[in-house]
Amino acid sequence: MGGAEGLESFWEEVETTGSSQPFRRPGSFKDRDYLETFEGLVFCVVGEVHPPNRAFAYLKYVLSEGGARRVLRFYSGPHVEETMQMLEARYPEYLYDDEFSGLRFPAVPASKVKAHYKPEEKVKQIVEAPGDPLEAKASRLVRLLSESSGVPQASFGITGSILLGVHHPAYSDIDLTVYGLRESLRVREALENLYRERGEVRRLEGERLRRWCEEKARLHPLTLGEAGEIYRRTWSRGLYEETFFSIHPVRADWEVGEAYGDRRLKAEGIVEAEATILDASQSIFLPALYKIGEVKVLKGPQAREILELVSFEGLYSGIFGEGERVRVRGLLERVEKADGSVYRRILVGSRMAKGSDYIKPYPSRV
Repeated sequence: MGGAEGLESFWEEVETTGSSQPFRRPGSFKDRDYLETFEGLVFCVVGEVHPPNRAFAYLKYVLSEGGARRVLRFYSGPHVEETMQMLEARYPEYLYDDEFSGLRFPAVPASKVKAHYKPEEKVKQIVEAPGDPLEAKASRLVRLLSESSGVPQASFGITGSILLGVHHPAYSDIDLTVYGLRESLRVREALENLYRERGEVRRLEGERLRRWCEEKARLHPLTLGEAGEIYRRTWSRGLYEETFFSIHPVRADWEVGEAYGDRRLKAEGIVEAEATILDASQSIFLPALYKIGEVKVLKGPQAREILELVSFEGLYSGIFGEGERVRVRGLLERVEKADGSVYRRILVGSRMAKGSDYIKPYPSRV
């Protein structure tokens, strides 16, 4: 699937994000794409910055004659670690030793890709000809969000099980992507207005909210109250016609201001700290990027020039605002840029933290 031909034939409505440039360059790997290998492994791509001829991605499904078997049980660091152990034992060629961080990550070689599933192509397909009731519902949600926000349908995608065609029409969720910062902010505003109308688009509440909070508190170092506070701040997860949906903003390729190898990272240990959010404009993406200041390290290595808070845990994307004080536990990293400048950042979602990291509002409101 995909490639330059697919890009050229994609909708008459050009897939742009406030520019004449397409949001996807031919051949690029984007966050929430899926890659199927010749062995029947299915990976979900993470972010837009990748090594040459590879894509950073986590293993989610294994295909067989009996269908798709989900091997990533939950979205959390320890569960991703389980899939990495499986790759280590059976498919080590999918693990990549990253010279710029000194760490090992799953990264799919381009030569191993049998099929590249692109969310924007699946949206076009289901809007034109939905194959079952869930696809029809997803197409209605895309139309509603497009009409409410003024963002063209060509700037949306659908990911997850529907993208792969392995969904259950009665039980699966709807996972959408939106391409471009401006487009994502417009969809967020439209969605918040739809929540207030309390029509077919609603926030979780009651028993469904309780179950969501219990799951997050089980998977992350959060109390039930803290999980509830995180959901209160979350705009991108709700219900449409009683089906759970999520929205995942993705940078347009021309918005990605970094290339692989621009920075060299060195882990310096786990820290607990307090910090003030200075800039949250890039926090809605994955990884979420917050510029921070007034950092006070409470535990772990002491350091100056801690300028960024980065999260690969989507739970913390886009939920903290400028001027807000937060508590964080994560991996302190030394960052050396290509121009020789050095600063530090705190990373949430590292293997080293083993699921013990977090970002919480401070002082806690719960």
